[in-house]
Amino acid sequence: MSRLDLPRVERRAFLRYGMFGAVSAGLGGFGLASLGFLYPRPGDELTGEVPLENAEALAQTIEESRTPVRVPDGGISIVSWDPSNEAAMGLYGEDHAIVESSGVGLMALYSQRCVHLGCAVPWCQSSQWFECPCHGSRYNRWGEYTGGPAPRGLDRYSSYIDDAGMYVVDLGNLITGTARTANALEQPQEGPNCVDA
Repeated sequence: MSRLDLPRVERRAFLRYGMFGAVSAGLGGFGLASLGFLYPRPGDELTGEVPLENAEALAQTIEESRTPVRVPDGGISIVSWDPSNEAAMGLYGEDHAIVESSGVGLMALYSQRCVHLGCAVPWCQSSQWFECPCHGSRYNRWGEYTGGPAPRGLDRYSSYIDDAGMYVVDLGNLITGTARTANALEQPQEGPNCVDA
């Protein structure tokens, strides 16, 4: 059979098979990309018990700058809290580190995800609150609910200070945020908001 004897392809059949192939390729690519989001690659984030830095130095940095220390790989913000506050001790004393030498507590807030709909919650230096840019949820310096549609305070990870004095966050132990009514800090807004509600 010579090349000239091949059957002729009709225009409709060519377009039908071409469209079927293009749609199949698009759906296949979308499916593979979706699997990539569902199964993160090893090493993308920190996991397990992670020693961050010397607890005393970390507490001093946070107290002096009045700014949480952000750890982007873990999606957390390290804040200081006051163990001499009875309400705070009842809420946070069991699961969060206390630097004995300075009497300051350290807590790892999961600020990568707002408990409302999952947006990242950045720190606002002027108001001294965490403020969600998506829907206006606000949390005080200890991650307690202060306003907006969020159902509770920011979630947090348990932490401790090891024998070498390092602050260790257990990223395998996520603790649900405190109820809306929990307000051990009773911190008013200290300046203008960074996000309009």
